[in-house]
Amino acid sequence: MRNVEVQITPMASEEHAGMGGSFTLLTPPGIPPPGRLSGSAAHQPVRVLAAKYGSIRSQALRPRESLLLIEKMLGDRAATAVTRAASVSRSP
Repeated sequence: MRNVEVQITPMASEEHAGMGGSFTLLTPPGIPPPGRLSGSAAHQPVRVLAAKYGSIRSQALRPRESLLLIEKMLGDRAATAVTRAASVSRSP
């Protein structure tokens, strides 16, 4: 999808602004962004969500770096699966 960006927050980040629960922040062109919260964050105004989103993005990897990490993890996983399959096929 061309209108979706994936950014991963590194595991080394022990805390980030989204730790209080998940939220959805939509940014349609031309109108103020609506927000939807779940969990303990359910009573925060949309402007607070927008600030949290900005903070999370600043702590996350850039989209290209996130893609490279995902590809590396998938590659590592595929390599592990191949290695396991090869060792199982060699077992008596």
